[in-house]
Amino acid sequence: MADRLGLKEAREIVDAMLKAAAEKRLKFSAAVVDAGGDLIHLSRMDGASALNARMSYNKAYTATKWQRDTKAIKERLFDMSLGDDRREIAWFCDPLYTPVWGGIVLRSSDGTMLGALGESGGTPAQDEEIGQLGAKVFAAL
Repeated sequence: MADRLGLKEAREIVDAMLKAAAEKRLKFSAAVVDAGGDLIHLSRMDGASALNARMSYNKAYTATKWQRDTKAIKERLFDMSLGDDRREIAWFCDPLYTPVWGGIVLRSSDGTMLGALGESGGTPAQDEEIGQLGAKVFAAL
């Protein structure tokens, strides 16, 4: 498992995710941020929308701020049994919060959060699948 997350690692992660997206004929954007949620690397495929680029960054940013994958955040916030107040907190203080599938925390071998990745351009399941691939690439570095 990688114990550092810099530009080299971010590029490898993003390149693998965009390659997988291209194989599925999707127009994707992918981003990697550091532990503070600041951008390390973002790529937008030809034909991908500007919204895809923003969403990929926002998902990664959200994962770092909550220190958990955005899929888990979405499931927690939108659990109807929890009541309306908890579902609305995602947008309470930060307009960048994006609690939708595809933001995945990247941790070192000792569990320290080094940053996160995010991607956008497919269905929620496709985004999550390609994000998990990016996390596997990171783990193999």
